[in-house]
Amino acid sequence: MEDINKLIEEDPLFALKKLLTGVQSYSIRTSLQELKILMDSSSDLDHLLSNQDSILNLLSLLRRLNQHQRLLPSNVKEFVEKVQNFFNDNIMRHTTSQQLLKKHNQLLDLETELRNKLKSATSTQTHIDSESSTANAQIHDLSLQIDDLKSVVNKCDVQKQKLKAECTEWALQSKELLSALASTEIDVIEADRMRNLATEGFANLKSSFPTI
Repeated sequence: MEDINKLIEEDPLFALKKLLTGVQSYSIRTSLQELKILMDSSSDLDHLLSNQDSILNLLSLLRRLNQHQRLLPSNVKEFVEKVQNFFNDNIMRHTTSQQLLKKHNQLLDLETELRNKLKSATSTQTHIDSESSTANAQIHDLSLQIDDLKSVVNKCDVQKQKLKAECTEWALQSKELLSALASTEIDVIEADRMRNLATEGFANLKSSFPTI
């Protein structure tokens, strides 16, 4: 500190430059230490790149080191460039990878959803097929019943035609009977009259029987 005070008295401008250089050197060392701590604290690259705060801190440290690039030793300068190039490439790759992973997971979710829909559709189809099979069986049974009923109807039609023929015959017989009754009614009346006359004559005959 005494050397600095003496230097300030002798050459203030040079002293200022030296002080600023010291401050910058301190800032560089601090930034490098923070960068090392940040990189060491991450268990792996994905862990580091997945933390937005860590990425922002990393970019800030690299930007701070680049501001003092002309003061960096060649090995440190080379290392900082490697770190910056590495993370520039891998941040982009990580972003792309995360997007692909997100898309992949979305597709997996969609696949699961489609599988569930397919399972539901298959179950519904099975239920529909079962109901359709039951309905077809019932239709078959009804068809058999309809065939039986048609057979009964046909038998009834035959019996109806037979009955119609019989009724026609009976009607004709009734017509002939009525005609015969009408034609014999006079004969019956005459026969009754003759029978009455005969009865009366027989009675008269008995009453006139002679006495000996």
